[in-house]
Amino acid sequence: MVLDKSSSHMKRKLTDHSKGQPTKKKKGSSSNEDSYTSSSFFSEACKHAGLHLKNGTMYNMLGMDQAVFQKNLLKELRGKSGNGVEEFIEGFQEYIEEPKRFHRSLLPTKTSPDCESARSGFQESVVKILMGVDTIQPPLMTVLLEKLPEFTGEEDCVILEQGQKVNIPLLLLSQFQWLDHIVNSKEVTEKLLEMVSITCEDVQREIISCLPDIVQDSEHTQVAMALRDLMNENQQLTVTVLDAMSNLILTPVLLSEIRDSVLQSLISVELEDLPVLVKFLLQSVTSADALQVVTELRANLEFDTSTAKKGSGKKRKGSSGDASCSEDVETIILETVKSAVRFQRHVGDALIKAIESVKQPSDHKVIDLFMLLILHGTPRKKVVESLFRNKIRAGCFTEAYIKSIYNVHSQVLKGYFQSLLSLSEVLLRSPELPVSYFGSALYKQTFITLDAYHQQEIVGNLVAHIGSGFESEIDASLDILAYLVNHHLPKMAPFAILVKSVLDYLDNLSVCQIRKLYFMLSALAFKNPQEGGLIQDDLHIVIRKQLSNNNPKYKRMGVIGAVMIVSCIAQTSNTEESTENSCTQEELSADLYKQVTSLLTLVRSSSSKSPEAFALFMDELSTIIAQGKLQSKVENWISENLTVDFQENFVVDIADGVPEESGNIPVASVHGLDDESEGGIAINLLPLVVQKYACKTALTAYTESGVTDPLCMSPSVRLLRVCEERQHGTLENIDALLGCPVYLAKEDVYEKFEPLSTREKEIIVSSLFYCINWFIEMVNGFSNQSDAEIKGKVITRLHNITELQKILLSCLPETPNFKPPLANFDLDEAVTPAVSTGTTWKSETKKKAKKGRKTVGKKADKPSSDSDDNSRDSSQLNNTTMNNTQAATQAADGGGGKDSKPSVSLTSYKPFFRELDISVFTILNTGSIKQAMLDSDMNTKGVNELSLEMAQVNFLVEDLCRKLEHSLLASASKRKTFFKVKAEKKVGFSNLDQLTPLEVATKVVKLLPALCNHLEGASGFFQTLLADNDGMMDGPGSHSPQAQMSAMCFQQLLQALLSIFSWNGFQMVENRDLLKEALGVLVQRIKTAGHSQMSLKDLVKTAVKYISNFANTVPDIGTAVMLLKVLTSLCEKSEDRQLTRKLVPISEEFLKREWIGHDGQREKGSKFNEHLQIIIKSYVVHSEDPLKAVEVIASKAIPELLETDKNGCSATYPTMNRSSYTVYYRVLYSELIEAVKGIPPVKQSDLIDTWIDRLLQWNVGVRIFHILVNLVKTFDGRGNLGTCIKYGRFFVEAFLRLGMPLLDMMFKSHRQDILGLLKNLQQSTRALHHLCGHSKIMKDLALTNNVPMLKRSLEVFVFRVKAMLTVNKCLEAFWMGNLKNRDLQGEEILSQTNVTQDGGDSDGETLPDDDDLSDVELENEGDESNEVGDNDITDPEGSYSQAY
Repeated sequence: MVLDKSSSHMKRKLTDHSKGQPTKKKKGSSSNEDSYTSSSFFSEACKHAGLHLKNGTMYNMLGMDQAVFQKNLLKELRGKSGNGVEEFIEGFQEYIEEPKRFHRSLLPTKTSPDCESARSGFQESVVKILMGVDTIQPPLMTVLLEKLPEFTGEEDCVILEQGQKVNIPLLLLSQFQWLDHIVNSKEVTEKLLEMVSITCEDVQREIISCLPDIVQDSEHTQVAMALRDLMNENQQLTVTVLDAMSNLILTPVLLSEIRDSVLQSLISVELEDLPVLVKFLLQSVTSADALQVVTELRANLEFDTSTAKKGSGKKRKGSSGDASCSEDVETIILETVKSAVRFQRHVGDALIKAIESVKQPSDHKVIDLFMLLILHGTPRKKVVESLFRNKIRAGCFTEAYIKSIYNVHSQVLKGYFQSLLSLSEVLLRSPELPVSYFGSALYKQTFITLDAYHQQEIVGNLVAHIGSGFESEIDASLDILAYLVNHHLPKMAPFAILVKSVLDYLDNLSVCQIRKLYFMLSALAFKNPQEGGLIQDDLHIVIRKQLSNNNPKYKRMGVIGAVMIVSCIAQTSNTEESTENSCTQEELSADLYKQVTSLLTLVRSSSSKSPEAFALFMDELSTIIAQGKLQSKVENWISENLTVDFQENFVVDIADGVPEESGNIPVASVHGLDDESEGGIAINLLPLVVQKYACKTALTAYTESGVTDPLCMSPSVRLLRVCEERQHGTLENIDALLGCPVYLAKEDVYEKFEPLSTREKEIIVSSLFYCINWFIEMVNGFSNQSDAEIKGKVITRLHNITELQKILLSCLPETPNFKPPLANFDLDEAVTPAVSTGTTWKSETKKKAKKGRKTVGKKADKPSSDSDDNSRDSSQLNNTTMNNTQAATQAADGGGGKDSKPSVSLTSYKPFFRELDISVFTILNTGSIKQAMLDSDMNTKGVNELSLEMAQVNFLVEDLCRKLEHSLLASASKRKTFFKVKAEKKVGFSNLDQLTPLEVATKVVKLLPALCNHLEGASGFFQTLLADNDGMMDGPGSHSPQAQMSAMCFQQLLQALLSIFSWNGFQMVENRDLLKEALGVLVQRIKTAGHSQMSLKDLVKTAVKYISNFANTVPDIGTAVMLLKVLTSLCEKSEDRQLTRKLVPISEEFLKREWIGHDGQREKGSKFNEHLQIIIKSYVVHSEDPLKAVEVIASKAIPELLETDKNGCSATYPTMNRSSYTVYYRVLYSELIEAVKGIPPVKQSDLIDTWIDRLLQWNVGVRIFHILVNLVKTFDGRGNLGTCIKYGRFFVEAFLRLGMPLLDMMFKSHRQDILGLLKNLQQSTRALHHLCGHSKIMKDLALTNNVPMLKRSLEVFVFRVKAMLTVNKCLEAFWMGNLKNRDLQGEEILSQTNVTQDGGDSDGETLPDDDDLSDVELENEGDESNEVGDNDITDPEGSYSQAY
């Protein structure tokens, strides 16, 4: 306490003063000098009792111990005749009238040197000693307290004593503290409160501060009420009052009133008083009202810009001028919160609940982040991290939110740096894009706003992330470092050495990651030469070593590093990444220019013997030139030195004549689009391929320069095209390449392909790959040209690509172990895609036949029993088969006979084709192009109309889907993973990776009108087909090649829409406008006006309506599932849960449709079952009442199936047949579990109608459960048995956890209903018990593994029911007996012991013997005639549980 400190300080001062006193005594002075003399009874009594009073210049002298003095004084008072107490008090008043004497009476008394029995040299003050005498205490206290109003200002309150200020009221009140006994405490309390009302403000503060140490506990309530009123009247006293309140014992009601009053004053209170208010609120809170107080506190506590500015310079009122007074107000408040959270658990819990309850992003405040950081420093770390993730997913915590906090409160955040660092690390590792993005933003903002020490820690942490070995974590860390280098180079420059240490991890990085790393190092070294010069030499040494290494892996690293250095040294000044230190075009000195050219020359010379390295060099240069990063001077040098040899190496004149053959392969000039009569050029492809193979077969080194290798043709033409665009802005100089013919094998060679030698086959197939890649580069280069003739040629090249791919499909099965030439050169050596061709078909078939116990093939299509049939389909669900696109392609190409060759899909060959640029897809907007056909006199003789056909649309959209899947991570179907990704999934996206996901999404949204056009075209095709066939889905023409290609396009277009709208970037608030734009495109298709003013909710609703229109024309179940996924993705964008109800009729229509395959037979197999599972789940989950939906299928469709033969199906749902029953059964079971888990628990405060409704829901759930359990007797396939055991346990556990508490509360009022429900459930549990016995007979390990857990749940159920009946005094309804072990059909298992010995018990835990397992009988009907075996599912009347 402050008073205590003041008193002790005064004692120490007096002690020090007394030590020097005797030495300063003058000659002739006596102890009698300065003595107080008076004829009053007070003076005489004190003198006789042993106290020598002084006049004020010296200490009062006590000749004995103070306790002895008090006894003597009491004797004097008692010995006085008359009213001695009044005379004594009058004399005391006379004594203290003089200020000095009054002051001395408040100071400690000095013990006489002659006294040896006293407790110390100084004893209590005269006033305190006198108040220890009960007889005179009450009037003495009254006199002293009435002195307080005399002190009206600072001049009166403070006197100077030996040069120091002494606060007299404070000294006076200190006499009242910690007295051993107060005679009349109530009067003293009233007197103190009276003095508070009539004294000045300074004295009021002193009185209020002392109150808790003076008044008795019984008076605390009275004092608190008086102080509350005082605080409401005078807010200047708020801090002092609350400080005193915190030391009083208050009733809960009073405390609540005071808290309410304080909460109301939070807004208007002075800023420097806030910490005290917060401290009082948090210290006085209880677990019952913690949430309410914290919520109010959070709502009224504003940490805005003004708070930070005010708080950083002000001093707290009444404080001394030491350094601690200048602390920031925010820091003090947060320290108060931290203290409360640390010592009061319920405060921390309330904070979490308060923040968790905020749903709208706009309602979140600055203090929320600080509170979470405080909580993160406690054992609640995991809870806080989970809350962060939820808030980020909900869009409440955004980058803009933390930016605003960092901009204003950066100094306060320093105190929570470790929590920030830990949070950033955890969030960055999240597989969810928005969460990882927020972690990146935290890292960035912390680095930008804090000082060098913290920046170093952050860079060190990011480098540690790179060393983690997880690809996604490495990418995220490199992206953060790259951002900081790009935008905050001066701040990053001091840490260049730290970043350089990442070079130690090069072997663990992919090529894309190495590119990012070298870009950062180059920028640090060459854009900021003052500090980055330290690593320039190291960088040059590393790159030269890598270039000179013969290992292709390190040579690739050297090529990428050199190109990155060139891009940094010769960077133009108009790019976003340029900084003040970057060289402008004029500033590029001759020395730097020479450095750039020499480095490029070094790379060319070192890679000239390695075609792969040279091709990578060309591609890397193309990328940086296309981005406009190089100055024109350097671009010119590249154009003059690196592209000039293209024509000489790869182009020939037609006038020289076409060679008849090359390497014994007939050559033809094909795919020419220009008039060849006047001569022209051609691509010398086949002869170059033959030349390459000739060198290989001769077992000689390939000594020709790598630049003439056909591998370098596509990269070289790409560099040539990019240089032309940059230098001239047009491609007129090289447009002849677009239409020039290519030297390939003659067409009849492909017809007679089989007899050719292996070498000739590989040459021909390689030339096809090279030619397709050449055409892809032509499409990349010229697709953006506006000239109609050029567009026509581009469309023709797309036709050529699809035609050549068809030829490839026919040739590849004849080329065993053929590895195509590389087309993408930035792939790691270790992850070169492995291609499986048709030659391994026989061996693969043998392997498949060996796998598992059952053979999956044509023979399996004829099941011997229902059991085998259901088991087979269940196992097939996990197998992967050819996708629909692939199957349709083969069918379209005429495959499918007994003698047909094994099929090959180009999907596995995607890494060996060049990458299509994202800009190419704008050609989807192109309609038909009319091309004039000229005769020999240059007159128009006809018009040829060119347009994209379905094959070309499918080629483009399929590639677009691959790009979207790679770039736009989906919120539901795909997340970032820390496991290794298959190589072929990563290859072929180098140019796409130059764009951020947001840039890709923005470009694709522009393509949406074109995608919708083609989607409507594909749908229109099937609509016309339906009209022609009078509504028959499988009528004539429905399986034609054109129909199959249209179906492929239909599905691919929906896949593209799904990839766009399921991008989890749309969850971020920053991308909300882009989402609205994308939805607006769909809305425009059916509502041409007013969509720009629509809300997001209305946009989603209309977009769902548009996509739903395609449901009637979907040609196959794969497309139907894709349509449902698109609709689901759109519905997730809206908060309107009712919107998903629109999926129910669509899903139901799909279930009621009979899906016919391309062979004209009903579709079946694992892929069909997988799609069917999604449709069933969509139908049930989105139904208004999932339980009712499950019951309809279980009680209507399944009995219909039972009435048919083995090849029949349900009349209501034709998709349900013997083959697909397993899928239906499993989905119904799983959705039943989810539905009962979703039944809300009841509360005591709920209405009785609510209780009855919950009981009805559980009754329906138990009835469905009974149906599903008994179905196993009819469909006893292995898959069905496994489903029943697994989900049966889940249902029993859910009933125990959620249903039994409801039965406990309702048993007395609904006894018969509940007994009926339990009896119904008991029959199901018996069937489960029999199933456990049956699984042991089957000796199936997969089934018996689940038996122990199921038995345990059944036992718990038995004893739980018994407990409920016992509590409700209804035990007569309960009868326990031993169940016999029976099989599914109810037959008793006689040789249980032998079965157990033979089969082995795989339960894995000690359980009671099966014969000892008990079950429940209710209402005394527990005989064996009630076994479940008596109920047969084939009896539609008696098989289902009846409702009560």
